[in-house]
Amino acid sequence: MSDTREKKTFCGICESSCGLIATVEGDRVVSLRPDPEHPVSRGFACSKGVQFHAVVDDPDRILSPMRRMPDGTFQCATWDEAFDDIGARLRQVQHEHGNSSIGVLWGNPIAWNYSAAIVVMGLAAALKTKHHYSSASIDVNNYWAAAHVMYGATAVNPLPDFAATDFALIVGANPVVSHGSLVTTGRIRDVLLGIAGCGGRVVVVDPRRTETAKLFEHMPIRPGADPWLLGAMLHVMFDEDLVDGNAIARQTTGVDGLRDLVRLFDLHRAAAETGIDADSIAQLARDMAAAPRACAYGRCGASLGKFSTLTKFLLDALSVVTGNFDRRGGMVFGDPTVDIEGVAELLGVSGRGRWRTRVDGVAEINGQAPLACLAREITTPGKGRLRALIAMSSNFVTSGPGTRESGSALAELDFMVSLDPYITETSRHADWVLPPTLWLEREQLPLFTQAQSTVPNAQWVERVVAPRGDARDDWWILDQISRRIGVVPSPAPGAQLLGKLGVRLSPPLIVDLVMRVGRHGDLFGLRPGGLNRKKLLAHDGAIKLADACETGVLSRKLHTADKRIHLDSPEMLDETRRLAAMPALTPAFPLRLFSIRDLRSHNSWLHNVPKLVAGDRRCRAKMHPDDAAAAGVHDRNDIVITSSWGQIEVRLEVTDEVLCGTVGLTQGWGHSGGWRTANAAGGESYNALTPTDADEIDRPSGNAYFNGIPVSVGAR
Repeated sequence: MSDTREKKTFCGICESSCGLIATVEGDRVVSLRPDPEHPVSRGFACSKGVQFHAVVDDPDRILSPMRRMPDGTFQCATWDEAFDDIGARLRQVQHEHGNSSIGVLWGNPIAWNYSAAIVVMGLAAALKTKHHYSSASIDVNNYWAAAHVMYGATAVNPLPDFAATDFALIVGANPVVSHGSLVTTGRIRDVLLGIAGCGGRVVVVDPRRTETAKLFEHMPIRPGADPWLLGAMLHVMFDEDLVDGNAIARQTTGVDGLRDLVRLFDLHRAAAETGIDADSIAQLARDMAAAPRACAYGRCGASLGKFSTLTKFLLDALSVVTGNFDRRGGMVFGDPTVDIEGVAELLGVSGRGRWRTRVDGVAEINGQAPLACLAREITTPGKGRLRALIAMSSNFVTSGPGTRESGSALAELDFMVSLDPYITETSRHADWVLPPTLWLEREQLPLFTQAQSTVPNAQWVERVVAPRGDARDDWWILDQISRRIGVVPSPAPGAQLLGKLGVRLSPPLIVDLVMRVGRHGDLFGLRPGGLNRKKLLAHDGAIKLADACETGVLSRKLHTADKRIHLDSPEMLDETRRLAAMPALTPAFPLRLFSIRDLRSHNSWLHNVPKLVAGDRRCRAKMHPDDAAAAGVHDRNDIVITSSWGQIEVRLEVTDEVLCGTVGLTQGWGHSGGWRTANAAGGESYNALTPTDADEIDRPSGNAYFNGIPVSVGAR
């Protein structure tokens, strides 16, 4: 009798959270395929998600606690041995240096692991440590900082309503490959094609003719110059009275401050900075203002520049002043089943600038310090020095700024423990590597994604298969460590006292309680049609809550005291003045570097799946033929790329798909450690070229500076 069965789940590697159907034989997932009945993804899934069962069964995966030996090798141990040693060594740090010398660090996969995210943030809060780091400071803190400036809370995120728009401006995003980031729109390629199919326009602003740009109107731009384009467009809109005065009066305050700010974006200077002629910038502004419904969206490319918060502020301002905010076809707001935005505000997790980092004096955001500051917090002596680090699914040595500086700094820690399925470039520095479950092996709820979905939906699924080996859920591992150092991992008032009484609420229970008292909850039976965890776990797949996000909800979403969008920001004015004072490129570094996301690559953690690195998927740089000729290099040459912060050697592809004067480079490569396929793929780390200097990162948010790095290129 066959033991083959099917289970519905959803992909847990990125924000799209596409619905999947797992085919299970015995205790193994043998295949994953798209779920045609999922209300958002509607039968779509990318090549990365449907290969994830290969990660679960990867022979290089860590399946038992691993202790690092004096010679750098790792040996298996039991959970009791691991927790006893970890507890003893962390207690020693507590005793000698206090909780403030213990830090937590979590990577991108934890954003799709709701229970782990709750506990790791709770642990940082319980320790009252300023050493709380996450991947947010690599590419998304600018969103949160701009939201704080404009909407009064960091978690407010307006979404582009692509499905109903007539004009979509897409800046530094490649949704055909990323499938949407900080907006979850199922089958996003088809949705964007539908805009053009109905007579609308999609304009893609990017240094490269990306997979998305090839399908629509492409406007090439120099890396890092996005705020010049957006500010100049706003300048034109105000000068030519193309703004919606009624919407501005109804929804905003401080428009005169914004008007003064955008006057600093001289149209001809903007043309020189962006490489886009002044007439084209002005016409783009007129076209967006004239569109019946328009939205402006930017993602990683727009979030990785030196002025990324200003970029996001200006991007949202375009939709606000044209009357396209809280409006169908413009920018709308998600309607999640769990109000993480409200809970974050209530518990004080959300916020900005309440304290500053010890060494560099950089302001926190959401209780976190920038990854760019981490190495100096380890290596700089003094009270509050980071001495012990608990890392979760973070390969920040490769994915964070300053690869070489970060790697060498870890050697100075007194103690490090890493929860990771692999021995990576980062976890190989840990004293202990502990094996977490993966998303097919644990209960899943797309907590973050539901807040970003343009089709409101609810889903909570059981694990598909039992955990491999001795793998355990991240939240359970963290809770066991917390018990041994005498804290309850929670920011909730009274949590520490309740812990002493033996009461510790699990993440599933916490989220269920929040959901049940929310807009879509069952109010503990008082709202019979409402949702709860039990109901969702019993449902096969996702439940569609509405066809689209509500509009007319702005006052409910804003956290400003006057319930208006704030457009007058002295902080953004200062950033604009600083941008205008930036020096031009020097002859020593005449080119600008920008990052490229490969179709089958997702940061660094899928590079050990053979099918995803097959077909010559490798680290490579892309240059325009004119730049290659000037540098004396040729297609398929190995070249040297040099910045002020480092130097790497990579293979070159000469192509006119990148703008002249730029160098595109794929990210996440250059592996070492215990994952053999990833190591064999070769390449070097993009972030060996990027800075960690506090003066170089985005000041309002602490976001890393990755795009627009001045570089030179030469033959090897």
